[in-house]
Amino acid sequence: MVFTEVSVWTSMKTNVYKDKRAWLLSHEAFLMLQELAHQQGLQTAAFLEVISRELALQRLSEEQRVRIKAKAERIAAERKDAAQ
Repeated sequence: MVFTEVSVWTSMKTNVYKDKRAWLLSHEAFLMLQELAHQQGLQTAAFLEVISRELALQRLSEEQRVRIKAKAERIAAERKDAAQ
């Protein structure tokens, strides 16, 4: 049995200007979050955690928050067991 390797090249159309603009916008957003974190005296990750929790408190029902917390605790326990 003989196998032949076949390479198929397809040209991907990319809009370089759009990609660069998207990157610049996301980088600008990151820099804004970084500055806000700095003003609060927090690391960026800790700041994102704080604002995520505040947003969740505003938008999620108590039942949804309890479910999410239980899932997070289950995942943390699984990771802890796997590390042992």
